[in-house]
Amino acid sequence: MPANPALAAFIRDHFRSVWTLELLLFLKSDSSTAWRNEALVQALRASDAIVTKSVDILVAGGLIILDDGGARYSPATDDLRHLTEETQALYASKPDAVRRLIVSSSGADLSAFADSFRLRRD
Repeated sequence: MPANPALAAFIRDHFRSVWTLELLLFLKSDSSTAWRNEALVQALRASDAIVTKSVDILVAGGLIILDDGGARYSPATDDLRHLTEETQALYASKPDAVRRLIVSSSGADLSAFADSFRLRRD
């Protein structure tokens, strides 16, 4: 768990999977290029569905933009840029801690979804 609670919240709120984080870091490594989904699928060796969903999540989170038909790293605020850099540093030094944060937030979503189907006695 990161010492900075804002960083932990950022990771839980902006990354639904490790694929999404990997995609962001890939785009960050070459922020001058607008990457089309097909090129991202090939570069990351991911499925089109994973790339499309990850791009949508990152656009909604203000971390990337769609420019010239492709995705490009461009955080909407300096705070998002700083938190992305902190996330990248933490992921480089403690990848398992970052993965646990991402998976724990996904697990909460799945539990809430599963609970919605639970039959209750009134």
